[in-house]
Amino acid sequence: MALDQALDRPVTYYNRKRHLLMICCIEHLTYPIFVIIILVINLLRYLYLTDYLGTGHWSEMFLLQPIAVSLPLLPLVFPTCWIFLNCFGMARFKALFKLYLSAKKLQFVDPFEEADINGNSHPDVVYNWLELKEYFFNILFGNEHMMSRSASILHVLGSVTALCCVDKKGILSWPNPTAEKVFFLRNANILSPSSSTGSVDKTGTDKNHQDSEEIKVNSNRTSYVQHDMSHSTAEVLDLTHDHALPFRLQFDDHSWRQHLNSLKPLGLAILLNTCNMDTQEHYMQFCCHVACETFYNENLVPVTNRRRCLCELAKQIGFQDQAQKIFQLEQQLCTFRHVQPEMVRRDIKFARSLSIATKLKFPFPHMVAVVVKERSGGGLQLLTQGTADIILDSCIEYWDGHDLCPLSASDRKKVQDFYQRTSLTSYCTAFAYRPLTRAINDKMSEIYLELPADSKHLYTPHRSPTPLPWDFRNVLDPRVRGILGQFHSTDSLLCNENKDDDVSDIESCFEVQCNQVFIGMVTMQYQAQTDMVQLIEQLDRACIRFVHFSKENELRSRVFSEKMGLESGWNCHISLLSEGASTNLNNSRTMSMSAPSAINTDFSTVKFDDETTEWNTGTSQAKSAMSHREQDTVRSEDSVLVQSVDLGSGQEAWRSLSCLTDSTEQSAPVNFDLSNRAKLPRGIEKIRPHIELIDNVPLLVSLFTDCNTTVTREMLHIMQDYGEVVCVLGSSANAENMPIFMQADAGVAVEPLYPQVCQKVPVLVPTTENQGISPVDLSRALNSVACSLSVKREDPVAIFHLIMEARHYMKNVWNCIQFWLCCLVTLSFMQILSAVLLLPPLFSVDQVLWLCCLIIPILSTSMIATPIDSTIMQRATGKNQCVVNGEVTLFVLWCYGTKFLPTVITVILSQCISFLTFCPLYVPQNSKCLYIYPDPRDQIWGGWGNRPIVVLVVQHFALTLIVLHFVTISISFVHREYSIWKKNPMNNCTWFLGVFIVLCVQAAFSGVTFRKFWREEGKKIENFPIFVPLFFLLSVPLTFAINELIKWQEIKVNVRYQKRARLEFGTKLGMNSPF
Repeated sequence: MALDQALDRPVTYYNRKRHLLMICCIEHLTYPIFVIIILVINLLRYLYLTDYLGTGHWSEMFLLQPIAVSLPLLPLVFPTCWIFLNCFGMARFKALFKLYLSAKKLQFVDPFEEADINGNSHPDVVYNWLELKEYFFNILFGNEHMMSRSASILHVLGSVTALCCVDKKGILSWPNPTAEKVFFLRNANILSPSSSTGSVDKTGTDKNHQDSEEIKVNSNRTSYVQHDMSHSTAEVLDLTHDHALPFRLQFDDHSWRQHLNSLKPLGLAILLNTCNMDTQEHYMQFCCHVACETFYNENLVPVTNRRRCLCELAKQIGFQDQAQKIFQLEQQLCTFRHVQPEMVRRDIKFARSLSIATKLKFPFPHMVAVVVKERSGGGLQLLTQGTADIILDSCIEYWDGHDLCPLSASDRKKVQDFYQRTSLTSYCTAFAYRPLTRAINDKMSEIYLELPADSKHLYTPHRSPTPLPWDFRNVLDPRVRGILGQFHSTDSLLCNENKDDDVSDIESCFEVQCNQVFIGMVTMQYQAQTDMVQLIEQLDRACIRFVHFSKENELRSRVFSEKMGLESGWNCHISLLSEGASTNLNNSRTMSMSAPSAINTDFSTVKFDDETTEWNTGTSQAKSAMSHREQDTVRSEDSVLVQSVDLGSGQEAWRSLSCLTDSTEQSAPVNFDLSNRAKLPRGIEKIRPHIELIDNVPLLVSLFTDCNTTVTREMLHIMQDYGEVVCVLGSSANAENMPIFMQADAGVAVEPLYPQVCQKVPVLVPTTENQGISPVDLSRALNSVACSLSVKREDPVAIFHLIMEARHYMKNVWNCIQFWLCCLVTLSFMQILSAVLLLPPLFSVDQVLWLCCLIIPILSTSMIATPIDSTIMQRATGKNQCVVNGEVTLFVLWCYGTKFLPTVITVILSQCISFLTFCPLYVPQNSKCLYIYPDPRDQIWGGWGNRPIVVLVVQHFALTLIVLHFVTISISFVHREYSIWKKNPMNNCTWFLGVFIVLCVQAAFSGVTFRKFWREEGKKIENFPIFVPLFFLLSVPLTFAINELIKWQEIKVNVRYQKRARLEFGTKLGMNSPF
């Protein structure tokens, strides 16, 4: 693919402009016109004016003079200089890139600090010239590992208008999600006392809080108060991620330790189940088994959902790693169930607020339990984690931090509402616990329990009619008292259990997982990396749109986009999921990388009637299927399933948010407007018609959701067709990114930060030299072969500064090209104007070559070294569209024509007046000057053919004058955005050196002719008026003043253009705007 499509990339912005100027404007238009004009004029002179004014020899009239006119318009030196300039720019770019790689890791930046790009934030870079030389020749001869021609990263970053990222994990975000909220139930009438145990410090929290204080809602903790007889409160503690470290977090509420007794069971469950490395292999096999079942049901969509590390939360609670050694892992039990659409309509209430949802994806109900044995007392404990729906069905009580309390219907609603709301946009895991009085046979770990879709009635026969008020504090070993507080081990019984026999059958295995105690829930979310947040802010000020192509659904994508600092308003995102994809199994599987609990929204609006369904205990038959592990050849990473249910069937109308329970009636499930008031297109096939017929808002949004490789590539193609210059950031670990990299103007492969099973386990095992290249490195090299740049996420590579360097260098290159071409066109135009005025040749062929091959290239290329402008990243670049209309033509003629017009007038006048001044000195006797010719009877230039030294002197004087004017005009091209009194051109030392060299070699070149003329004709020109050459030399400051005046006007025009471009960049109000 990389070879087949290597030449299919769009032409870069600067190559397109170069082609427009050099090929279309000069070679196809100006060159033939000028050649035709000079041939017609010389033909008329030769046929009709030979007897009156004299003309040159036919070879000079029809060969040498047309050649002199056409030589400046031919690509003599320009192609070579263009290649050299690009290679030198790539060498500078690579040197800067290597410099960043060798630098130390960038210091941590506060994400809440505004990115400052107003000052000259570009570091002072001192290039190693030997290194630059090596890079230059390697790139020139194709020995460097960079695509400098087919996908020039220098050209693309220098004109980029959209920086797109197609992967989130490990690039935009930290590779592992971290805990954001901890949910648990507590008694509203009792406040947990502060802990004074060993590893948890005692806080100064007041123990005498009043009940009125408990219902307050502050910025760090939200309490939902129940107004029934249960007197329970749903407590939610917020956690903040340390942006400098991948796992570090802390509680927002300084008084969180008053809930320590409620949090300790949660911390222990994390250590023994979630972050227990001994459970990983069994958990992976369970996920693979359930993933295989999705191949037989098109409504199931498997998604990557590894078990995530929560060690840091346990550490914050006060646990140490040694606490895990007190217990011994015995068995692992896995349970799952399918979900039917009617169950969704009955239980998932928050989907009712999403009026446009027709297909709902939510976590596949599953439960993974571990049986651990205390090494000292021998007591057995069952610690369970999984989705809240199936966990809640297994629980009859909850731990309030002091005692066990029965789970009322109101309590269940609190848990369900929190879970259903938070699982829409984050990863939510529930935890439960119970002591065991019976051992479990080892073969129970080799089977998976599959429950029916409606399995609530299965738990009823096994529930204790009156749960015993056991003391939950007495289930742990006294040796962990320093960590856990006043806990000790004892047997705890349920009145309906038989403790004589081991659990060795399915019914008993299910029974031991009933009657659990609900501990709490933890929600996790991927956190944006701070350098990417600041990069997006900096790019926005530079009018570079950051576009995130998210593989996830609309809700989850918008949550993360807000963390990134992207706009997520009513018209700031578009779903690329086609309408027909919702019922297509293959397309659904393509979307399977989205996170659990996703909403795939389609166009139609579905409503369901009010529901009053009770738990159904009679219509469903009890089902418990036992499935043995299958030794499949397919090995995938740990995953659970997402149930995908079509909610569009039936005519039920779902109620609005007014139906929410009392615990969440003031909290919307999502803080987003999903009504599509902007009427943006949905589906990739509707993007082009929308842009052509309605507005261009799809080109202005920063978030595309429900993306896969095909739709992402097509959207990039659409953006490029409408003039966007697209650079794509993507993971080098994702093989599906290859087509996307090939479609983009340039690709940057980023080796992501890889996720960890647990922070205590290293990501990769390094390979030795004898083992050769590792599989990861080989995969990265192959996947990034189509990219112009390959970086590692942990390396201190500043994309913003690379863009700044590329933009600055290419601006200088284009400034150089503009000056170069203007000088060449001026040179040809002067000669045509001289012929129109019936003057002898203005320049000889060798003088034209002197200007075209030496003087003009030196002056032009010296502008490359102009120092970087501190405001370069506050300007908008143009789109990759070169449209020439009347307005653009008039502006070019006014801006550039008026700058060089004084030069044209001065040089032509100097030639004419010089000949007029010399004519009386060389007129023969009995004759007089006619026009500027001393002897009109002489057919060779009216008498000047006999005085070739005079013609040569006049040509050299005009040559010297034009060089002086070109040098003067170049002053205003050094700093195009600043007047001479604001920025001194002398700070470009290379330009100053180039000017010095040009003046010296020109003085030497013309000085030889002047000296020869003075020796031969010194006596004859004693009466020559010396003020004539001085008068024309005084035109140099006049040309400088005119150029500065025109540049001042040009700056004002550019300021207006930048304001308009920035306004267009930031405006997203289409014709369907509701405002």
